[in-house]
Amino acid sequence: MKKLKDLFFVFVCVTTCVVFVTAVYITIFWPQVSLGVEILWQILGVSFVSSFGIYIYTEKERSSKSVLIRYILHYIYTNAVVLGCGVWFGWFYADNLAMVLAMVVVIALVFLLVSVIVWNRNKKMAALMNERLKGYQQE
Repeated sequence: MKKLKDLFFVFVCVTTCVVFVTAVYITIFWPQVSLGVEILWQILGVSFVSSFGIYIYTEKERSSKSVLIRYILHYIYTNAVVLGCGVWFGWFYADNLAMVLAMVVVIALVFLLVSVIVWNRNKKMAALMNERLKGYQQE
């Protein structure tokens, strides 16, 4: 159940960030475009699939090297999903270097922002659990 809650939390964070950066990206590269409702479904779908990257992590990491490797794998997975879907949906032209680089930068920014948000959330939850554990031990 915890992993499902985590998945939903990450999905909401990713979707929120993606909507914001999509607005910026479209303003820069496609200022005169008229979009249909399909872009909303595409954003939701890509955000959902990208969110499954959290399953790369385990509940108990063994070493910082293991965490770093999983973090890198998660980042690669996210890039593959977003860039692959971006080409498929026509969000950018693969032969336009500026568009591709902008997508890579946007992916990195969203990945970093969501990672920080999730890390802070987990840190707060761990502190709360430790506080409650101390309370139980003192009783």
